[in-house]
Formats: sequence, C-alpha cells, structure tokens
Amino acid sequence: MTDTAPTAARALGADLPRIDGPAKVTGAAHYAFEHPVSRPAYAVPLVSTVARGRVAALDVSAATDLPGVLAVLTHRGAPRLADSGDAEHAVLQSADIRFRGQVVGAVVADSLEIARDAAARVVVTEVAEAHTVTLTTDHPELYTPEKVNPNYPADTSQGDAEAGLASAAVTVDATYRTPIEFAFPMEPHTTVARWHDGALTVQESTQSVHGTRVTLCTLFGLDEDRVTVTAPYVGGAFGSKGLVHAPTILTVMCAMTLPGRAVKLALTRPQMSTLGGHRTPTIQRVQLGAERDGTLVAIAHDVWEHTSRIKEFAEQTGTASRMMYAAPSIRTSHRLAPLDVPVPTWMRAPGEAPGMYALESAMDELAVALGVDPVELRIAN
Repeated sequence: MTDTAPTAARALGADLPRIDGPAKVTGAAHYAFEHPVSRPAYAVPLVSTVARGRVAALDVSAATDLPGVLAVLTHRGAPRLADSGDAEHAVLQSADIRFRGQVVGAVVADSLEIARDAAARVVVTEVAEAHTVTLTTDHPELYTPEKVNPNYPADTSQGDAEAGLASAAVTVDATYRTPIEFAFPMEPHTTVARWHDGALTVQESTQSVHGTRVTLCTLFGLDEDRVTVTAPYVGGAFGSKGLVHAPTILTVMCAMTLPGRAVKLALTRPQMSTLGGHRTPTIQRVQLGAERDGTLVAIAHDVWEHTSRIKEFAEQTGTASRMMYAAPSIRTSHRLAPLDVPVPTWMRAPGEAPGMYALESAMDELAVALGVDPVELRIAN
C-alpha cells in the first residue's frame, strides 16, 4: 500500500533540509549590498559628534573637488520628504542634531574608497547644546507611556501588592541594572536603491519588505506600484531590521539625486550602534513576598528605561512578571526617561530578555533566603 499523504510530521531530531542553505554556504546567495548592478555609486554617511545641537556650517569644497565624487548631500539641498512627522525618518530635513551619530550629510562617489576619502574631507561645524544621556530613577522628565511594546498597558495591578509584601514572612527587595545592547548581525544594515523614470527599486537587508515599501511610499509620496523592495536573504537581524531606519531613507535620497544610478550604502560597525537601533538600558526594582513554605503572596516589578527624545519606544520589560508566577497580588510599572540618544527599537526577545533576568534573579535570591532549592521554588509557584 502506497502512502500518498503529505508528510505532516517528522521524527524528533530528524535532519531537515534548509531551503536557502546550499546557496548561503556556497556563496551563491546575494545579500543586499552584493546585489549585482551596473556602475554602482557608493554612499557614505556623515554623522554628528555632539549629542544635541545644530549644524552651524558645512564646508564641502574639499570633497566636491575630489575626482569621482558625484554628490554631497546636506540639509541645505537634500530632497524634501512628503511626510516628516516621524522624527527618526526626517533625514536631512533641518540643521537640528538630536543625538550623537545622527546623519548630517552624505557623500556619493564612483567607489567606496573615494566616498570615504571625500567624507573625511567635509568640515562640519556643530554648535553643542545642553544634553542628557544618562538613565536615572529620579530623572526630572520621567513619564508613564500610554503603552509598552507592542500594545500592553504600561502599569498593571492585581490585588494589593504593597499589603502582601508588608505581611509576607520572607521578602526580597532587589534592584537590577541591564546595559544598553546592540544588535550586530554579520550583515550590517545595507541598502541598494535606484530611482529611474519615477520608480524606485530597493534591495534591502530587512525583515519586512512590505513594511519598508509602505514606509518609503509614505515618506516620499509615492504610489505603491512605483516602489519595489526585495530581500531574498538577510544575514542576521535580531529584530533590528524589522523597521525602517535612517540609512535606508538616506540611500533613497542619494539615488534620487542621481537618477538612473544605483546607490549602495552599508553602515560601518560604529554606525550600527547609532543608526541601527538598540535595546534600552534598564533599572528594575523587583520585590517578592512569600510564606515560609515558599508560596508567593506578592510580586512588584518597577522598571525605568530610556527612550529617544525624538521618538518613543517603550520596551515591555515588566510584562513577563504579570504571568510567570501565580501570586495573588502582582503590580508592575514602566517609566520612561526621554534622553538625547538614538532611537531604541526591537531586539531579540524584547522585554523578556532584560525583564526575566531581573525576575529570575530575584527568585534565586528568594530561594537562598528561604533555604530551598530554586527549581522547587519555581515549580511550587
């Protein structure tokens, strides 16, 4: 008897072929920057060196005099966006500087080497203003966001956590800090853009081709049938390539300045830390209350994070504590400090990674205080 039904399941541990595996390991896979185009031009961003201020002057003469330089874009002559409501996306729309490493210009040349050389010759005069870049629990501008990523309430309260903690036989009250974290995949953020006859073609290292297309249409006032975005392979992302960031917009601007010419841009590793998103640092206070037998009676998890002053992103750091253990009283809160820093974004296990670290560290401390096995403590709760 022949079994013609499709194979719906395989034995646990069985080898499964990865569809794109052979192309990747043999080098046949073309990532965004490697996409073959004729006569590509290369863009190199110019970035700010102050955390807040403005561009007072730009001297591009030494760059434009260099053979092979095709264009130098600054806020004085860059294409105007149809929609600049999203401040992260308002690339080269003003002289304002809102974080260190912000794009303040770009050089486009016949080769990457010439573009880098020319970029080093541009003299950018910046006027620095007072800035704040340090997260603290007493920051004067702390506020409660309307929601935390993606759509959770910022604060929750079940039962009376304060009363539960006050009456608990054993308590833990600990504060944990996690540092700022960056997604550094093997393939950096890269874009290849070509503007030809009113149509835009983009090869992008992205986790969201459709989202990138919609964003570019909105920013540049284009109909969707005039924009094509492709990303057959992505060399790592960890969440950082789920949204459109400034380098993609800058590359499209450069392509529009040179109609018919494909422009390639790849961030350097230092630029990845300011223009590719990051996970916010956190300060977390976790309070646990338990009976002598280890039964949890109350959990309180308070979170402080930073966000960029120009665009809010609130990571859902405390949400795991709302459902991880069966305590009758649970309270969680999130507070944001708007700082003069780059815009945070998704990063692998958003919220869960820093939040579970704090909660589970507190559970370990509770196990020590109770003198019980930490695994058994978790099972019991």
